[in-house]
Amino acid sequence: MTATKPRQIELFVASQLEAPSLRDDIDIMSLPFFSIEKTPRREPIEFERITGDRRQYIRVSPGEYGLATIWDNDIILYLRTQIIEALNRDREVSKRISFHIHDCLVATGRRTGGREYELFKEALTRLKTTTVLTNISTSDEIADEGFGWLESFKIKRRRTAAGADVMASCEVVISDWLFGLFINSRRALTIDSAYFDLQGGLERKLYGIVRKHLGQQSMWQIGTDTLKDLCGVKRDVRRFTYDLKKIVVRGLPGFELELTKDPRGFKVVGGAARISKRTYLVVRPRARLA
Repeated sequence: MTATKPRQIELFVASQLEAPSLRDDIDIMSLPFFSIEKTPRREPIEFERITGDRRQYIRVSPGEYGLATIWDNDIILYLRTQIIEALNRDREVSKRISFHIHDCLVATGRRTGGREYELFKEALTRLKTTTVLTNISTSDEIADEGFGWLESFKIKRRRTAAGADVMASCEVVISDWLFGLFINSRRALTIDSAYFDLQGGLERKLYGIVRKHLGQQSMWQIGTDTLKDLCGVKRDVRRFTYDLKKIVVRGLPGFELELTKDPRGFKVVGGAARISKRTYLVVRPRARLA
């Protein structure tokens, strides 16, 4: 893919989004770039696949505070949406971005109490210290790249009338790789606002994978063994499938889910027909009420 080359400035100042529809990149949505665990994950994520005639790989290594999580990715969603909105309005953009923390929290469905600001700072730290190695490119260039999601961050504080020292705004410098994704808006898909109500990391990751792959199809299916790898989880397929069953019962925003054996029915193996032992997740768009 060829990235757009926008006019760049030293500092891009984000604006307050009105009823924002946040957007995510199709690779970040569908591949295991983030931990889906709430407790700090200190083991790396390793993933590879063959696409066409190329081997693609991802290795995500933790920093001192563990891997960046799928909840930390909410900040990236917010920043990406800001860049896309600016490009749509022919504004100049930059990989150095300034924004109000309160606006980011509100846009991603967070509370705005003191604890949320501390969690926000922790998220920035994980995004800064997590290291990604991959050959998935944001341009036509074939390359192996290593980066942190953020090159740097600065939280600016203000003193209230009561004398309290509180976080007010934030300035981040995103990686070149991430900026390449930001400026290629054709790869972005909108996220249902109900996504931010999902409490489980597996639910959030599953939503992104389904959102990317179902598209305009009436049905999409994937083996749970393959799905496990896309989610970057450590547990075995049997336990993973058990966890999926709970999500199937609860459902996902906009999608109907079903777990089944080979939906094509019987397979012929060695001259005898038998039901496949492989389990599939089958996804269909949820019918909208008239």
